[in-house]
Amino acid sequence: MSLIDSNEVSTLADTYWPENELENIFLCPLCGGLERAILHEGLIDKIFYTAPGKWSSWRCLECQCSYLDPRPTRASIHRAYCNYYTHHERINNTNYTSLNLFRKLRRVLANGYINWRYSTKNTPASSFGIPLLLCLPHLKNSIDRTYRHMPRIPVGGGTLLDVGCGNCSFLEVAKSSGWSVVGVDPDDKAIAHGLKEGFDVKQGGVEQFEGEESLFDVITINHVIEHVHDPVAVLKACHRLLKPTGQLWLETPNIDSFGHQHYMENWRGLEPPRHLVLFNSSSLNRALVDAGFSRIKTKSGLNAQLYMTMASEAIKQGLPDGATVNLNWTHHWMIRKNIFLEFIFPSRKEILTMVAYKDV
Repeated sequence: MSLIDSNEVSTLADTYWPENELENIFLCPLCGGLERAILHEGLIDKIFYTAPGKWSSWRCLECQCSYLDPRPTRASIHRAYCNYYTHHERINNTNYTSLNLFRKLRRVLANGYINWRYSTKNTPASSFGIPLLLCLPHLKNSIDRTYRHMPRIPVGGGTLLDVGCGNCSFLEVAKSSGWSVVGVDPDDKAIAHGLKEGFDVKQGGVEQFEGEESLFDVITINHVIEHVHDPVAVLKACHRLLKPTGQLWLETPNIDSFGHQHYMENWRGLEPPRHLVLFNSSSLNRALVDAGFSRIKTKSGLNAQLYMTMASEAIKQGLPDGATVNLNWTHHWMIRKNIFLEFIFPSRKEILTMVAYKDV
């Protein structure tokens, strides 16, 4: 795959985001702290090459989150999403009959565990998959992350909201487990696709449920909280919309990750100016507590070392998003080392995955 045109990069960096469509925030958007230090300067959109301008990232010295200042206003941020991936329609799983023998066996055993844990009715399936998956934590963690650690569906049925539902791929997963599903997303193309597929989806965010409360048993926020201007307000709205004992699941890039430490301004998780606020483990915990949540648990989540290394290398080498990068032995050594270190220091994982609960 060819390099990004250097003229395109120069044009992007030298073209400014309109000043009347920028806002200065000065205070930390999570804790309101004044004390801060510059983290990165001169960042450009090296992911989709659609958002003009250079961006500064700050580190709050109080809660340790990272945020852009100045940043696009709520009214103008849509300009940064004209080539965003939620426009793409979802791709269905490979048909069982086309799999080789090994993958067929794996699908049968995985379905056995999934049907037991998530109340699905996937076929073919074998109950031997239950004890097997419990003894294979890597595969089990991958499945649990796909199902976003959903609880067992309540007696009489349950309701689930996916904030930032995109192409509705997770709504399909949750629906297959028996949940009544609702999605919200600001992307009009994603919403049009969801409606065409028969899903109950609304354009926008949690503000679509303004004035309502205790509607959902589960709310999921997958790589969305870093995109919003006021993350704590969104989390508070989710707390209000959950039923008592309801569960919030969220996942977001970790600014304290080993990947960011290594790649710095080329780290895939930065994604300026779409990623407005980036968390570490303690700042995300703090935001959840401030929003009213309790029993906050860190989950094993996604092993993202390989993906984040390849994506960050693509940025570093000036390749387009999704390009195939040939990793050498030093990259593979770094990936293995970081996977081991993440096991010892989970607060340094590439991706933070957390579940929090609303008290009765």
